[in-house]
Order: sequence, then C-alpha cells, then structure tokens
Amino acid sequence: MTDLDDLRARIERLEGVTAHHTDLLDDLVNGVIGPRPEPTPSPPAPQPSRAIDPEDLAAWVQRHVTSVIARPIRGELRWCPRWWEHAEALFRFEALHRAWTELGGEPGTALSVWIRDHLDPCLRELLSPTGPFADCDLTERFGMRGDHLPLSTLHTVPYRS
Repeated sequence: MTDLDDLRARIERLEGVTAHHTDLLDDLVNGVIGPRPEPTPSPPAPQPSRAIDPEDLAAWVQRHVTSVIARPIRGELRWCPRWWEHAEALFRFEALHRAWTELGGEPGTALSVWIRDHLDPCLRELLSPTGPFADCDLTERFGMRGDHLPLSTLHTVPYRS
C-alpha cells in the first residue's frame, strides 16, 4: 500500500464520519433524535370538594351578609331565620363564601365586583317569591310547626356617623 492509497483510505473514513455526523445533525434539527422533550405535566388531580362547615358558614353569613344587608322583608320577599336548613341556601352561601375568599382581599374594585356579580344575584334568588324561602311564612314546613317563621327584616345595626 502506497502513501497515496493510505491517504485515500483515510479520506474515505473521514468522509464517512462526516456523512454520519451530517445525518445526526439533520436528525437533531428535524427532531428525530436528541434530548427527550420534557413530559407534558398532567393536569392536577381534582381536589375533593371540601365539606361545608356549617358553623363557619353561618358565622360568615352573619358577618358579611345578614348584618350589612338592610331589606325590609315584606310583600313577595322572603327570608328564613333558619336559612341553613335549606339546601339551596347552603349551596348559594357557600358559593358566595368561596367567591369572597378569592375577591374579598383584592384591592380596587374587587369588592364592588363581588357585590354586583355574586351577592346581588344570589340575594335576588334567595329572597324571590319562588326562592327556597317561599314557604317559610307558613306554619308548616318539612314537618315543623309553629316555631319556623320568617324574620320581618334581616337583622341590622343602625349606622352611626
């Protein structure tokens, strides 16, 4: 083998290595090989609904709803002093509480948004003549007699300047 044959063999090997590297680079650019892509994170598992704590909810409703809402309960408006005995009322007040938790501490117009978008529609439904308290002015509801009467108004404290 001459020096020229040796040189030709080396060039062929280098051309083969170069071709192989070119193929690898093309595959890398085209995404055929290379670092594995990061796995797509799976969405978080849904959290089980936390149970409603009736005592906490009742305290929250007293503090943030009934003590500040002054509506004379007359005509078609209905309120029930035992609102917690109404599944719909519990459901709606819990939804209000969750919205409050998200919006109540935000600056700016968040409180106004909570009132407009959450509290007012909820109260319209609860106090409506077809709402969950519609029969609470009757002396009989769900087998209870006599002591289940609506309040004439929601309890409020007069504003003093």
